[in-house]
Amino acid sequence: MTVPTEIRELEKIEMVRRNDKNYKLDHVVTKTQKTILSSFGLDEYSINKKMEDYMEIKRIKGLFIVLSVMALIIILICFILPRFDFMYVSADKHWQKEKIADNDTGESGKGFKKVVQGEDGTYFVYKNKLMYMGNEDMQVREICSLSREIPGVFVRDNDIFLHNYNDYSTYKINSSGMLEKFISNQGDIYFEGDYIYALNGVVFEKYDFKGRRIFKNDFIYYNSFVMNYTIFDDYIFYEYDHKANITVPNYYLFDENKIKYTKYELNFSKYYLEPEEWDSYLEGEVIPYDSYAKEIDKKVRKGEINENIVEKDLDDYELQSIELSGRNFSEISDGYIYFLGRQKITYRDKNYKSKLEQDMYENIKNEDIDKIKYEIEEYPICRVKVEDIKKISDRDFINCETIDVPSVSKGYIDDIIVRDGKVYFTSIEDYIKDDKEYNSLHIYFIDTETNLSKEFYTMKGLFADKQRIETFVTDKYIFIYGCIDNSDNLCISRVNQDGSNPILVIDGNGDVVMKPLEAVE
Repeated sequence: MTVPTEIRELEKIEMVRRNDKNYKLDHVVTKTQKTILSSFGLDEYSINKKMEDYMEIKRIKGLFIVLSVMALIIILICFILPRFDFMYVSADKHWQKEKIADNDTGESGKGFKKVVQGEDGTYFVYKNKLMYMGNEDMQVREICSLSREIPGVFVRDNDIFLHNYNDYSTYKINSSGMLEKFISNQGDIYFEGDYIYALNGVVFEKYDFKGRRIFKNDFIYYNSFVMNYTIFDDYIFYEYDHKANITVPNYYLFDENKIKYTKYELNFSKYYLEPEEWDSYLEGEVIPYDSYAKEIDKKVRKGEINENIVEKDLDDYELQSIELSGRNFSEISDGYIYFLGRQKITYRDKNYKSKLEQDMYENIKNEDIDKIKYEIEEYPICRVKVEDIKKISDRDFINCETIDVPSVSKGYIDDIIVRDGKVYFTSIEDYIKDDKEYNSLHIYFIDTETNLSKEFYTMKGLFADKQRIETFVTDKYIFIYGCIDNSDNLCISRVNQDGSNPILVIDGNGDVVMKPLEAVE
């Protein structure tokens, strides 16, 4: 047999791909083909074996390529693309917006408080002890104690949580009354719906109620003067320099738990006159006189703002601005955040330019500005809609509603609590008796439907240390923390929500007494 003939014979040996995607001989090797193959040391088995080896190498190469592409995609998605802002979108534009919306509870995160309402009673903190008072028997008992002061407690159904300053951890009290470490985190803890949030100023973390961390995101807008955080729906609302700020979440396209924040400042102020170089607002913020400006202007000219005595002839002045800042922002109640406002109303002399000399105008000083302006302040209690906050852009004006303007004649308004359609606020007034300084605590409430306010309880004889006077509201009672007669004797009192039946719960020695509170005149 000639060589060309043998080659043609070998070309008849074919491998075909079967349904199982493996290659096999198309037909049995003939006797002539076996003879030719044997001269090369090959047979039918060796041909199949080499093809299997070839297929294995091909599979390995294919797998390597697939794994390499997958690794590249993972690196791209997890480490490279998250660095770019364009990969983050708002919740309504995210492909998992329904899942994100499921986390929205319509309420704000609740932090640890010294007094909280449980299902069958009230939990409250006295120094390093956690106490409980039943709704029916009114018996007070100790649940547990720590070596250091307990900053607050939180109750969810039958679960009790508290914070331990010793190791900056959150503990859960089990059914046996024993403390179990739940979360180790030095940040401020907030409970919202089915999740727990921790904010330590630079990092914002989210956990479930099994203590498992869901996300950890940078919060870069920290400043030591930042105060009064309110957490809701992954938004962070906070107070800085008496201004309201909101950090708006934008979600990574490939992971809704990876968030970048955009910071906006909420603007509650209105400006009506073109600014001069010494004014703090911009020309683009000036708006025409509106009905609110006319209403405020009328009150000022009649002396109805804080019963003020107008010191200048306002016929020569025109309303320049109504600037509103806020503090003590509340938790969300019925879709609103309430706050204590400081409203500065400024008038400017109509002929201020002619009254300022040219060189003075160019190098104006504060005392010169005082001569051409008239300012008056009031302190309203306001509320703003959460939905309006979510839609805000930086420094956009946002409407808020004034629900009351309390008189400041009885001291500085100190706190605000919203519960069951009522806004409670307190003021603390200084007075001297027998050459000693004391504080009297005045407690008010506002009905948010009628906007009518009323003082319903006054407590005198508190030691003159405002920082230690605190008020908490439960379903039935107002709890008052304060020192009576001595700065070291912290007492806890309780009064009905209508101001009746004041009771001293714990005296300055830390003993449970539950006796009528004697008024200190």
